[in-house]
Amino acid sequence: MSVETYLVRTMSDTVETDIQRVFTIANELLPRYGLAPLSFEELRKIADGPFDLFLIPHIFADENRNDHDIKFNEAKRAEIRKYALEIARRHGFDVNPPDFIPGIEKSLRETKAAGLKNILITTGGRRYKHQAMEKAGIGDYFEEIVDRGETYYAKEQGLYYLYRKHNLKHLRIVLLSGTATYIKAANNVDGCKVGDSYLESISIALSTEHSYNDEETLKSARPKALIHSYDELLPRLKELAPLG
Repeated sequence: MSVETYLVRTMSDTVETDIQRVFTIANELLPRYGLAPLSFEELRKIADGPFDLFLIPHIFADENRNDHDIKFNEAKRAEIRKYALEIARRHGFDVNPPDFIPGIEKSLRETKAAGLKNILITTGGRRYKHQAMEKAGIGDYFEEIVDRGETYYAKEQGLYYLYRKHNLKHLRIVLLSGTATYIKAANNVDGCKVGDSYLESISIALSTEHSYNDEETLKSARPKALIHSYDELLPRLKELAPLG
């Protein structure tokens, strides 16, 4: 049976400045709640997207101990997002396009040449980041963008969306991410079978200075492999799941 392989990349591992912007927003927001700023090391233990999902348990820690679903409380999410958007506008984050991680175009080109379909997954909407990709000339490397409409509450949703939309006999998703919750989501959906359609999911953690989470946190998510640069991706993938 033929296998079609999608390489699913996360926005935060394509855009260079994401984690720095989250760091700025979080530490200007926390004092509103009487909380001390987080160090960069502390942030990388809990960082995630959407950022309100990881800030709510931190800000409302006492309530979170009794109700772990508090991060889905829409009133609290709206409150945090309101403050966050104010901060983002003050810094120009809502209009200034971000930079891209060095080497991303080379990686996109090489993986496409190897027969992989590059997919971008993000918990954000289709706004300036996608326009910036087009201007930078890397937008055409992506076959598809899965955004907030499919991923807002759970990373698994976006992966299931791809699986059900394409309805292939055997779809292999290679999830490349520096965010632990994405790694866990890829592990969770591995082996899904609906009728004659089968989903294989391989999680690969990308641990760099730009990753949302530090290496220890990524390892705790139990990826199938952990790499430190785009150059390691294809050689490692050939070991895990030979292409072609």
